[in-house]
Amino acid sequence: MKILYIISGETKFKKRDEIILSEIGDLKKINMSRWKDYLNPKNLEFLIWCDYIFIWFASFHAIPFILLNKIFKKKVYIVAGGYDVANLQEIKYGSMMFGFRRKIGQWILKHANSVIAVSKSNRNEIIKNCKVHPQRIKLIYNAIRLKNKQTIHHKNNQVLTVGELNEETILRKGLDRFVNISRAFPNIQFIHIGKWTNKHGKQSMNALIKLKSDALNNVRFLGFVSDGILEKTFQESKVYLQLSRHEAFGLSVLEAMNHGCVPIVANAYALPEVVCGNGYIVKNYKECISAIEDVFKTPKIKKNNINPTFDLSVRKDAFEKLMI
Repeated sequence: MKILYIISGETKFKKRDEIILSEIGDLKKINMSRWKDYLNPKNLEFLIWCDYIFIWFASFHAIPFILLNKIFKKKVYIVAGGYDVANLQEIKYGSMMFGFRRKIGQWILKHANSVIAVSKSNRNEIIKNCKVHPQRIKLIYNAIRLKNKQTIHHKNNQVLTVGELNEETILRKGLDRFVNISRAFPNIQFIHIGKWTNKHGKQSMNALIKLKSDALNNVRFLGFVSDGILEKTFQESKVYLQLSRHEAFGLSVLEAMNHGCVPIVANAYALPEVVCGNGYIVKNYKECISAIEDVFKTPKIKKNNINPTFDLSVRKDAFEKLMI
């Protein structure tokens, strides 16, 4: 089985899929991160070579392969993420808001043999916003390597959130809400981990400066950290707070639960689906404050009962069955 894996920019979740796909078959990867990558003659060479085309996101990097595949007729699988299928007018988020971008996204998804949804919430958006027939959508949850035995380490009364910080994520990831909630707990440490960028993913401190100006001294912005420091902070934090206005899945929430954090999340899109009976789902400021107080008053944290379908082994099996 020969798989051509197409991405635009590296992330942890794309790397996880790259690893499990390479265990299923012979894999070649193309990272379309620069405009000159669109003219690389190896694109055609790899397309001729492969049996299957696997693309992360229905965006511009998929177009050359969709066009060339009209000749070669290889099977195409597209993972639909958040932005490419979203339409959130209130925060101006999602490619399905705009005329040209919307048409391009719908055209790309129309040419996939299967569209992979990473959650039920994501699946609903694909159907509603992208006009993809439900029978062409395969639900395969985003995933991590779940611990066989969840260990609850010594937990500090601190609140953690993880995610990239830029002008767009302040609203989408609810980082404005995170800072606002921290004001109610001036003696509690609130920690944000995630690289500081602009909306194009380039290093920038503009959004950090803006958000920091609204924060009290109890909020720490650590920026990008090593995997070791990230894991240690997950282990030490009692509360993981994710107040996003939109999430196609919520991998950081899952990572936090896997390390024994109590998740407190907004009642938005896929977040309740990921939390799945653990922690707290909050609808407003008052409920969030109450949930944090409840956690800090609880002497012993119970282990999270994580949905086993969120494990990488399940995702791998589903990919394998899809491409048989």
